[in-house]
Amino acid sequence: MKAGRSISITLICVILGVMLAWQYKSIVNNNKKDITKYTRLETVKDELIAQKEQNEDLRKRNEELQKRIEEFENSQGDLSQLEKNLEAELERVRLIAGLTDVEGAGVVIKLEYVGKEYVRENAILRLINELKAAEAQAISIEDERIVAMSEIKRGGDFIVVNGKQMVSPFTIKAIADPKKLENSLTMIGGIVEELELVYEMKVSIEKKDNIVIPKVRDDGSVLKYDLLHPKKH
Repeated sequence: MKAGRSISITLICVILGVMLAWQYKSIVNNNKKDITKYTRLETVKDELIAQKEQNEDLRKRNEELQKRIEEFENSQGDLSQLEKNLEAELERVRLIAGLTDVEGAGVVIKLEYVGKEYVRENAILRLINELKAAEAQAISIEDERIVAMSEIKRGGDFIVVNGKQMVSPFTIKAIADPKKLENSLTMIGGIVEELELVYEMKVSIEKKDNIVIPKVRDDGSVLKYDLLHPKKH
């Protein structure tokens, strides 16, 4: 009788164990589904925000282009107005391409290499990329304007920018919102900390109300377009 009772208790324990294990597995699976679902929702949310921002940028760009088209259309009967519009558009293109001197608020950065190794151009390239990411609209190194075709490379204990040799210390100028630019560069784990710890450079940043950045040299050493031709429609 005792044996039968023991068997019954054992069976009940086994059944309870199986039920508990199944319930636990069910809870874990549900939690995993909830986590996966939450992660997916966050991903979709981020994608929607990014798409919304992109659409807003495109909408603003479209409005700007439409406004210019209307200005040209309205000035077709007025040659003097058409000429003014074309001159303004030409000046805008020259401004963007770096073919004219520019000025505005920004920062002046002094870099001095204090390490024992040769200057590494990666340090300069990293800084230039961070300036661009912080929405700098014009950049120069030792008054050499940085444009799309600019090269920055090492040549021993000096670097070459736009075909011009430069040695430490370097003066880099950038036109952008001074406060935003300084905060972006000096954030914890940011580029200034990297330059000091990794590249052994002494860095100083000075905000300025007005900075002058010269145009890029158009003598064929930087801008090369002899192999380019406008695309025919």
